[in-house]
Amino acid sequence: MRLRLAYGLAYWLWRITAALVQRLPQSVVYPVASALGEAAYLGWGAKRRIANENFARVLGRPADDPKVATVSRRSFRNFAKYVVEIMRFPRLRPGDLERLVSVDGWEHLREATKLGRGLIFASIHFGNFEIGGARIADEIPLNVIADDLSNQRLMDLLVGNRAHKNINIHSPSGAARKVLQALRRNEMVGLMMDLGPRALAFDTVRTEFFGEPAMFPTVAANLARVSGAPIVVAAVVRQRDNTFRGIALPPIFVDRTQQAAGETLRVTEAIARGLEELIRRCPEQWYIFRPMWTKIAEPQLAGTT
Repeated sequence: MRLRLAYGLAYWLWRITAALVQRLPQSVVYPVASALGEAAYLGWGAKRRIANENFARVLGRPADDPKVATVSRRSFRNFAKYVVEIMRFPRLRPGDLERLVSVDGWEHLREATKLGRGLIFASIHFGNFEIGGARIADEIPLNVIADDLSNQRLMDLLVGNRAHKNINIHSPSGAARKVLQALRRNEMVGLMMDLGPRALAFDTVRTEFFGEPAMFPTVAANLARVSGAPIVVAAVVRQRDNTFRGIALPPIFVDRTQQAAGETLRVTEAIARGLEELIRRCPEQWYIFRPMWTKIAEPQLAGTT
């Protein structure tokens, strides 16, 4: 009973806050969001420590370095802006999306879809991937595999908001068949790669990421191998005026004549290199509040202690 009440409270709190945010001008909403993000950074010690450890690896500095703290603090602020933008999302019209989002690399997207095998986006929780996805979905329907929320009413609300923007959300359960069908319709499939420990729930490979080993899901490479679809590493970068620039890197192709395991590793490593390139441009726009680098125990040599 308590859980149902909590879920109901969260659902109505989201709806009431979203209704308020949709009516307030941006000149009010963004400063308030930044202040709330700053409060979260200062008050949520566990998440702050995780973010600092992650950004220390990105910047190549100690976790207690002031520059690491600056990037981490800005990440919290940018995430708060992202949340209010998701609340405003249902009110956006196609004309708003064109005004808000420019895209560098349309030629890569169009080149990839000319093959008729669909397109796989490999991205991360960065900038505003929701608005960027909606902008691209104006031309080509987008299918995204996303975790289910335990609060089903809130999940249904968010899924419905995205469906109106030509974005189809698929639960991980049974998603493989649905996204393969989408690729056969020459649609796009979006995958988030920065799962951290959650990646271990999927097939993974170990690859270097900012100079240290991390586990990455192989779902993008596996889908590409089965479908023949190219992979485009992409992200959506927030500009100073809170508009956005989508960046799509050149397509990555799976060579289906090569041995599967080796080719899966090569493609996933290529995705990781592309993500590094995008993160280095604006690290403060990466929302990585879970451990990205899991410590992997090395096997102990026989006869050693």
